[in-house]
Amino acid sequence: MISHDAWTTWWPRGLVIGLLLLVLGLPFLFRPAQKPGQLVLEDSPRLVIATPHNEQIRYEFARAFNQWRLANGQPPVIIEWRTGGGASDLRKQILDQFARSAIQGREDDGIGWDIVFGGGDFEHNILANGVTVERNGAKVQVPIAIPIELPPGMLEEVFPVPTIGGERLYHPEMKWVGVVLSAFGIVYNNDLLQMSKQQPPTTWADLADTRYLQSIALADPAHSGSIAVAYNTILRRHGWDEGWSILRRVFANARYFSNAAGQVPIDVSAGEATAGMCIDFYGRYQAKAVGQGRVGYVDPPFMTTITADPILILRGTKQRELAQQFVTWLLTPEAQMLWQARQGTPWGPEKFELRRMPIRRDMYTPENRAQWTDEINPYLITRPFPKDMPDFYRSVALLAHAMAIDVHDELVAAWKAIVENPNHPQRQKMLELFDAMPEELVPRWPSQTMKHGARRALEDPGSPTHEETVAVLNNLAAELRQRWRNPDQMLRDRLAWTLFFRENYRQVVALSRQ
Repeated sequence: MISHDAWTTWWPRGLVIGLLLLVLGLPFLFRPAQKPGQLVLEDSPRLVIATPHNEQIRYEFARAFNQWRLANGQPPVIIEWRTGGGASDLRKQILDQFARSAIQGREDDGIGWDIVFGGGDFEHNILANGVTVERNGAKVQVPIAIPIELPPGMLEEVFPVPTIGGERLYHPEMKWVGVVLSAFGIVYNNDLLQMSKQQPPTTWADLADTRYLQSIALADPAHSGSIAVAYNTILRRHGWDEGWSILRRVFANARYFSNAAGQVPIDVSAGEATAGMCIDFYGRYQAKAVGQGRVGYVDPPFMTTITADPILILRGTKQRELAQQFVTWLLTPEAQMLWQARQGTPWGPEKFELRRMPIRRDMYTPENRAQWTDEINPYLITRPFPKDMPDFYRSVALLAHAMAIDVHDELVAAWKAIVENPNHPQRQKMLELFDAMPEELVPRWPSQTMKHGARRALEDPGSPTHEETVAVLNNLAAELRQRWRNPDQMLRDRLAWTLFFRENYRQVVALSRQ
């Protein structure tokens, strides 16, 4: 028999424990019943997908793929997402893991991931090249992507033309294939623009306007592959000298550099910044989410780039057949419709309108577009880069850090000194110091006339100096590639160039006080 004292001591504790169990059990007691065929069991097939895609994309495509499998008499799949940072961060992680395995000769074992979904063609091209490791004193190139196998005739059906604006839609060896298109543009807050009596920006150079001082939101290209593409686009459209001149002023107008590209449109919509650069669907999605015309988005006309956002299958996958099926399904009209369709339409999303551009050219019909969220057709507005124009993507993150991110306080101080002293007798010298580049980053122009006319020559293939202008820029790009074959040299350059830029910015401030 329990004594009275013991009872008075233990019954409150028992009551608390009982109530706790009741609270924990209620969700299981009253949870809605699973619909027939929707139950995913622990022993269901499992696909591990690394992706920089946001939660909305992950949700809608996991749901739609499982619905498609069920409709075709197959069990649903457990999709495990790996989302460690932006595209550049994921690429570095994958290469590091494969390099460790390859050094031990275990690359066929894989890294436990099956697919890389999204992140841009540049990042996927790096992955497609594999990793270089040293074995027995010799350097060996180890492939880490396996060729994608599509059903007969599907490649020609999906990609009747293999490029858009000169950019490839799939890898020549099928180590990746594009599944959706990406563009890069400007997101802006209409309320803040109206308060300052400014017109919405329409092109990259608008963001260099001094009225945007400390009101631009940007992402760090060392973490975000999408924003690195946007910066690279400016260099390839405007040329090296003019491109960095624009970028430096935009950087000087920046409030911050976020590690997450998706933060930019969120902060713009919240009024934390007036405008920012972002990938197209981030901007369009935020504009729709906020509503009432408070947020706008624009692809700078003929000054952006439209590229494939790919998918690839990693070596060592234990789910090769399932991975191939997922890739093939992404290229079907049903899955392509999901990128752009409105809620409530056939093949449309359940919760989130994704507002991205299908990669299949044959999706852009009046019937399909009547069900879409946006009036877009990238195949009608794209423009190729100047013929033989080099790619500067690899230099973007290093220079952005040395020029701006690592010395942002000094950069802003120098820009303010120039902006606030329009009639200063040393203004020209201040501008020269502000725009100066280390010797290794200066193109070898035959004349100042060619330097200042570079953009016009680039835009006009018939210009008598077009080929020579492109050749000068290709020489610079080749010299940088050769210079950075040793990764240690990149670190040395970043340090030396950071000191160079910081000293110049300090000199600008000192001159302004004279």
